[in-house]
Amino acid sequence: MKTIKNLLMLFTVVIALAGCSSLRTASDYDKNVDLNGYKTYNFYDKGMARIKLNNLDKRRLIAAVETQMNAKGFTKSDKPDLLVNLFVVAREKTDVYGPGYYGGWGWGGGWGWRSPYWGGGGTYVNQYIEGTIIIDFLDPNKKILFWHGQGSGFNLDSFTKREERLNTGVKEILAQYPPNAIAAK
Repeated sequence: MKTIKNLLMLFTVVIALAGCSSLRTASDYDKNVDLNGYKTYNFYDKGMARIKLNNLDKRRLIAAVETQMNAKGFTKSDKPDLLVNLFVVAREKTDVYGPGYYGGWGWGGGWGWRSPYWGGGGTYVNQYIEGTIIIDFLDPNKKILFWHGQGSGFNLDSFTKREERLNTGVKEILAQYPPNAIAAK
């Protein structure tokens, strides 16, 4: 009986964690800029120096962006039409999962119909660093930001499939560029 209760609690925690692990993406852009004029890219050096990731993850992030930019038909160039600026913002996140006990129901003030699988159990706390990946496109000639994309909800403490998650995150963020492709869906 206690084993079933513990398994159900573990299942609930796993489902809750799985639901929290998805990346939430958003983007914005300057509607006065003709996005069709951009064909080449490179990275904004000053921004790259400020990325707060270890060098291994920094290289993974850059490689993921390069892969997606190339897939979109952009060419990397020393004299680019656009500069890619990357930020990673981190904050501590705490998820608390309680025992799920809401008391008995039925007759007799708590006696009566009650699930044997609820109640008891402990409180589970999951602390981790949640990251937001920000990708900005800058026009080096006009010196303006013309597209901003971000994905939040990336667990920076987890090393499980880290490279795959970075690739997926960047792909989801850059799927929102160009913006008119989203509106056409």
